[in-house]
Amino acid sequence: MKISREEMLFRLKENSFDVLVIGGGITGACTARDAALRGFKTACVDKNDWAFGTSSRSSKLIHGGLRYLEMYDFHLVFEAQRERRQLLLNAPHLVWPQAFTFPIYRGDKNGVLMIAMGLWLYDMLALFRNVKNHRMYLKKKALQIEDSLDETRLKAAGVFYDCSTDDARLTLAHILSAIQAGACCANYVEVKGFHKNKGKICGARLKDNLSGEEFDIEAKVVLNASGAWGDVVCRIDEPDVPPKLQLTKGAHIVVPRERARTRNALPIISPTDERMMFIVPRGNFTLIGTTDTYYHEDLDNPYATKEDVDYILEAANHALPKANLDSSDIISTYAGLRPLVMMEGGEDVAASKVSREHRIYEGHSGLLTISGGKLTTGRSMAEELVDMAALRLLKEFGIKAKTPCRTKNNPVFGAPSIDTEARIRAMSTKFKLSDDVLATLFKQGTQAFEILKMVEEDPSLGERLGPEIPHIRAQVKFAVESEMALCLDDFMVRRTEIFYTARDQGLQAAEEVANIMGSVLGWDESEKLKQIANYRKTVELSKKYAD
Repeated sequence: MKISREEMLFRLKENSFDVLVIGGGITGACTARDAALRGFKTACVDKNDWAFGTSSRSSKLIHGGLRYLEMYDFHLVFEAQRERRQLLLNAPHLVWPQAFTFPIYRGDKNGVLMIAMGLWLYDMLALFRNVKNHRMYLKKKALQIEDSLDETRLKAAGVFYDCSTDDARLTLAHILSAIQAGACCANYVEVKGFHKNKGKICGARLKDNLSGEEFDIEAKVVLNASGAWGDVVCRIDEPDVPPKLQLTKGAHIVVPRERARTRNALPIISPTDERMMFIVPRGNFTLIGTTDTYYHEDLDNPYATKEDVDYILEAANHALPKANLDSSDIISTYAGLRPLVMMEGGEDVAASKVSREHRIYEGHSGLLTISGGKLTTGRSMAEELVDMAALRLLKEFGIKAKTPCRTKNNPVFGAPSIDTEARIRAMSTKFKLSDDVLATLFKQGTQAFEILKMVEEDPSLGERLGPEIPHIRAQVKFAVESEMALCLDDFMVRRTEIFYTARDQGLQAAEEVANIMGSVLGWDESEKLKQIANYRKTVELSKKYAD
């Protein structure tokens, strides 16, 4: 499915819409898809790229939220476990089972019995339909599973299941699904103001952030799903409106797998404040995080500070004393912002205790704003938000949805069938693609066939971007033509994970990628140099903790 941004912008300018969704993170993407599938004329815009914010800077987990059991947030855990199961069915190329080993040490706040009861409750809230139910193991067997644990303190361990994901591509898959369903979606389009009729929003002033052009759009209902920017959008509507969000920052580090060697993912407890974090193996590298601290700075450029990195390293070394991790092991760092619902008590409440439940607000002008929630629950949050939009469209405009919500049992765009991987492997045999490249193609689902057709037509597109980079040149061209990659950062950070996992964070490949993107997008030499310079700044932000 080739996507023309020019066509999307033309449609935005020439049509009126039933629903305008502001925000291209997971919640906005799911909302646009849901609204379009119900038959509403839908538009979705984001001032940056899809999944630019929180939805590409998570812990890359689709999980029920085991730690929320301590907060007695059973409803959230139940909802998240239900949505985790649906994502496994609807996006199996982007969400995969992840085993966790929960070590229990002498002196821990929660002993063996308490952890066992918690894992039983976790399975119950999943209605015993998780990948597998949990198992408990005493010390000897636990060390056979995870020999890197601290055997001097270990008492037992529980093994349970959640899922890992590619969060940015999961968000993109929902945007592509929305477009497939008829939605008009354009990244790098910013809301600059709202148009009102008798005090009610009836449209918006938009700006194309790539060209600088501004234009107007008509929309009967406007949905604010802009995540960490939610209060910013609300203030465009009502300058004096009280804040709805408490932003907290979650920082992560990425290290080589051999430096934090585990078979399964590990929940770990910080010795500083007893907060739970995770060590998550992802192929040849390991993701460790996350922090949870209040945030009041630049929304577009959060980063992991030295304090964040030291906190994470301390917790990791406490859990894996044989690892002796230090900052020299770090490949990359990143930080995302949680758009959590403002709680009574403000910042007197510990950041890690702020509820992850979502809430929907209605402004005086009719603007509907959704706040809170998790990556895992994006679909169900969207369903609730579109239900409210549908009710207003019916009552105020006589526009009835053609169908009820259809997203629950509906595979995302590109979702593979049972034999898709085998067919991709067979088709790629003549190109002699290595297993690591094939693994990245599998994550593109049925779209991998289009990429391989490109290589058939032009064998040079089958060349790798670098010895340690498991992507081929065709994937760059495809990302521009069919996945709305418009800037170098889009490809390096969100269409792929090169930024996170390459030893040099992809700096050596940046010129080659810029050349390929530029050949499609018409960049001149100065624009290519600008794109490379911008990407260097992104990499520098990842290394700012070392300043």
